[in-house]
Amino acid sequence: MRNIFAAFILLFILVVPGMANASSYYLTLSGTVGSVEDGGGLVSAAGISIGDTLSYVVKIDTDQTGSVTASWGTQDKYGTIYSSLYSGVLSGMNTQSDNYLQTYWEGFYSRTSGDDSTIEFQNWTSDLASLTVGSSISTLNEFAYNSNYGFSKVVLDGVTVTSISETAPTPIPGAGLMMLGGLGVVGFVRRRFSS
Repeated sequence: MRNIFAAFILLFILVVPGMANASSYYLTLSGTVGSVEDGGGLVSAAGISIGDTLSYVVKIDTDQTGSVTASWGTQDKYGTIYSSLYSGVLSGMNTQSDNYLQTYWEGFYSRTSGDDSTIEFQNWTSDLASLTVGSSISTLNEFAYNSNYGFSKVVLDGVTVTSISETAPTPIPGAGLMMLGGLGVVGFVRRRFSS
């Protein structure tokens, strides 16, 4: 009986740290296109018009420090938390990659990039922790550059939080493998000492 208990403790020690690493959550923000700048042609290429409703998904990780990456390298932006554009609309390129969210006044400001574009969003009246589904966001805009560095930008009005998901979209493979290994140990111990 003591061996089975020890196997369960080992399983717990191996699996729980892997689960704890999946602490990020995802904000889905939606709003109506209020204005556009299309010097790069990316807005028209995406078929976006004024009055369209667009949605963005932003990954937030409060356990990680935000960062800025440019031609000179990556630098942590101390006093901020990590944010990343998980799903955007424009398909272009960035001149640098910003992935941070910082408190500002009584609210917050975020500049966060994905592979194809960057969004800026801010809320001046409430902080990140108080956001719920239906909360308003003061402003949101997305911008990107084409291959000739032509600039395109979409500005959204009436932006709200439409979803907050605290689960990662995919499980962590290492935790699953550890769990299977632990179950194998438990099965072996149980079979060996069952008589």
